[in-house]
Amino acid sequence: MTGIITIGVLDNDIWSARSIADWISRSGQGFQVIWSCTSAAQALHHCLFESSRPHVLILDMALDGTSGIDVCRTIRQRTADIGIIGISAYDPKRYQSDLAAAGAQAFLAKDQLAQQSSAIIPVVAQGGTPDPGTFMTAPQAHRRLAQTAGHRTGTAATLSSRELQVLRMYDQGHTTEEIAQSLHISDNSVFTYVHRAAAKLGTTNRAQTIRKAKECDLI
Repeated sequence: MTGIITIGVLDNDIWSARSIADWISRSGQGFQVIWSCTSAAQALHHCLFESSRPHVLILDMALDGTSGIDVCRTIRQRTADIGIIGISAYDPKRYQSDLAAAGAQAFLAKDQLAQQSSAIIPVVAQGGTPDPGTFMTAPQAHRRLAQTAGHRTGTAATLSSRELQVLRMYDQGHTTEEIAQSLHISDNSVFTYVHRAAAKLGTTNRAQTIRKAKECDLI
């Protein structure tokens, strides 16, 4: 890959997320961190529902309310366009096999990030893996996980009343902030309802989810 490699960072610890983003941005390797956050819902929204997806997601394993494994699987079921590198302060053996099955391309201990990421990030940005004995490429993982997700998805999936309400408001032209204020919930909760609806309907972005809900006469 030539040119700038864009990167997103999801870490449970805000200071860790900022430190990783700052180090990567200052590495002089042609990497650009376009966002960093501590919220899984926000990261999923960036990766699945926005046009400026990162080439690479650096993903912490320990997250509030979910796990890095689940976030990785959700992304990989829907797209092969983002390479995923798992990170953790704990022993890699604790997560590696589950992360590989969830569709990531590499795993690094946090104390290895500075030494190894400059070599690994360009490979992962191309959808490849530096460890083919353990991890699949992004396209391989997407094919496998998308098929699995497809077996569980039905066109008549039932959406919750709140999921339908959020989709309906987006369809009416409301912004995320307006929906959150109207429903007295956070922006991240709005994103979560859209993600859940998309998973049920087998869609990959907000526009597709709204269109599919209409086709099924759900909104």
